[in-house]
Amino acid sequence: MSKKINQQFACSKMMLPEHRGGLQQYNNQKHQDEENSRPHFDEQHWERLQQLFEEALSGHRSLIVTVFTKSGRKTFTGTPLRGDPAAGKITFSSGSASPRVVRIVDIVDLEPANPR
Repeated sequence: MSKKINQQFACSKMMLPEHRGGLQQYNNQKHQDEENSRPHFDEQHWERLQQLFEEALSGHRSLIVTVFTKSGRKTFTGTPLRGDPAAGKITFSSGSASPRVVRIVDIVDLEPANPR
């Protein structure tokens, strides 16, 4: 039985170099597209993000914020100052001169900067 399984994939060892290169290029492009596409989250993920945001806002704790941009995912560390659900934006103090305003739909992930 194991001999049959091993021989089943023997044909993939005899791939032409240009096909192997094309397959590698396809896999790289697919991975890049997945990285640059907007993820879809379920309700539990949004509830977890909301809970982390509220805890950080009330306790003045910093968060590691991952946002989705046109050029991919970007990460920064900031302390939430206020949230505006009507406008769909959150304002973070990231240590720079001006606060950073992020759209809620662009937030991919939140993590505590200093876990307890």
